[in-house]
Amino acid sequence: MIEMDFYINSKFEISHYTVESDKVKRNVRLAVMADLHNCMSEDGGRWLLHQIDVEKPDCVITAGDMVDGVEGSDPMRAMKVIRLIHEHYPLIYCMGNHEKKIMDGRYLHRVRRRFIAGLKAADLKVLTNSYKFLGDTGIKVSCFDLPIYYYSRIGGTMGLSAWQIRQVLGELESDYFNVMVAHDPQFFEAYSDYGPELVLSGHMHGGVIRVPGRGGLISPKLKIFPDYDAGLFERKKSKMIVSRGLGMHTIHLRVNNPPELVIVDIKRQEQNGE
Repeated sequence: MIEMDFYINSKFEISHYTVESDKVKRNVRLAVMADLHNCMSEDGGRWLLHQIDVEKPDCVITAGDMVDGVEGSDPMRAMKVIRLIHEHYPLIYCMGNHEKKIMDGRYLHRVRRRFIAGLKAADLKVLTNSYKFLGDTGIKVSCFDLPIYYYSRIGGTMGLSAWQIRQVLGELESDYFNVMVAHDPQFFEAYSDYGPELVLSGHMHGGVIRVPGRGGLISPKLKIFPDYDAGLFERKKSKMIVSRGLGMHTIHLRVNNPPELVIVDIKRQEQNGE
C-alpha cells in the first residue's frame, strides 16, 4: 500500500517556550520530539539532527509515538533517526500509545523484535513509570506510562486521578523542578492535581487541521476542537506544553499545522535580588 502524505500550508517550525523556577540550579534547554511516526527518516535523520543542532539543547526528550504500532510497519526507520540524535545528545525516550501497543506482548511480534533491536542499537531504554535526574540542575524528569485502555476511542473516556498517577510515579520531590512526560494531554486536570511544574505531551497532532481562531479540528478520539490541541496550557501550579508532533499517522494530512520541534528553556528564577 502506498501512503500519501499531504502538507497544506504546513512548513516545519521550531517553537520556543521558557519556564522559570527558583528550584532550578542552572539553566537547561530541552528539545522535545513527539509523534514522529516513522516520518522524516528518508535521510536517516540528518536533516532533523541539523535542526536540533541549531538550537543546541542540553537534552532531547521524546514524548511518545516515535514509531507506528501497526502490523507491517518498520520501527527501525524511526530508530535510526533516534540513534543518530542520541549519538550527539543525551536522550530520554518516553512511551506513547504506539510504543505501548508494540511492547504489549500479545501482537506485533515482528514489529516488537525490530523495535527492541533498534533500542539496543541506539543504546537506549524506554523510561516507563520511572524518572531521571538531569545531573546537578535540580530537574527531575518522570515518564508516565498511561495504560493503553485510556487511549481507546470507545472506552478511553474514563477518568484519571492524581492518586492513580501517584501509585506508579510516587510522591513528587518538592526540592526538585519536576518535569512529567505524559503522551496524552487530555488528562491535564489529573496531571496538574498531581502537581509537576511542567508537563510535556503530544498525541493530538495539533488537531490535524488547524482552523484560524479556533485551533485544532479533531483529536485521535475524534473529538471536535479538543481542549488541549497544541501549545501552552496552565492549571494550578502546572504548565503543560503540547507538541503538534513531527509526523502523521492514520490521517496523512496536515493543514495549517506545521510539523513542530519544541524547545523548552528551563531557567533559574532569582529570588530577592540574588
